[in-house]
Amino acid sequence: MASLPASTIRIDVWSDLACPWCYVGKRRLDKALDRYKSKVDFDVTWHPYMIDPRTNQAGEEYLAYNRRRWGSDGWTTALRQSGRPDGATFSDWKWWPNTLHAHRLAAFGAKHGKGHETEDRLFRCIYEEGGNVSLLPTLATLGHELELPDVGAYLESDEGREEVLQQDAHAKDKLDIHSVPCFAIANAANQRLMLSGAQNVAAFERAFDQMLPPS
Repeated sequence: MASLPASTIRIDVWSDLACPWCYVGKRRLDKALDRYKSKVDFDVTWHPYMIDPRTNQAGEEYLAYNRRRWGSDGWTTALRQSGRPDGATFSDWKWWPNTLHAHRLAAFGAKHGKGHETEDRLFRCIYEEGGNVSLLPTLATLGHELELPDVGAYLESDEGREEVLQQDAHAKDKLDIHSVPCFAIANAANQRLMLSGAQNVAAFERAFDQMLPPS
């Protein structure tokens, strides 16, 4: 990891856009970031992870996927109740996407300085707007909204595909990450800690307190 300025906390996030708990986790992380932004700078980097890369390339309808995997979508009741106070309302969740190309768009957004913003836009499209981010036209529309240059040509190419697959394999095989979201938090003093799962806002705040530079 490159050296950090004393006033910066680095956060590496491994996340799958098809993971609803990752969406909840991002909402909670954002709340904590907002509360601490006057105390410290943050450098947030998102890394791709694919829980179910065998999902149909065109995505799968929400209820059909839930029935295939778990028999029903009953498990989402607790998820929705948990996420609602933090702004993850799941108001229009219609698709379970294959996230390969969505992760490519996220990487392209990061390349243009909009990584966190791109992740947020993708999550909202899936869970609040009924969008299917498996599809290149959907992703191109989001990329244009984000004003990413030449995004249509990028998506139609194979650029970034192997990088997503390699990073996904690296997370699973080398970093031993087997559930997401996963957050690695570090500071300039090389203090590090890991948080796994959709932690509550207070958990992030406690982590940030440990990482703050001496006053």
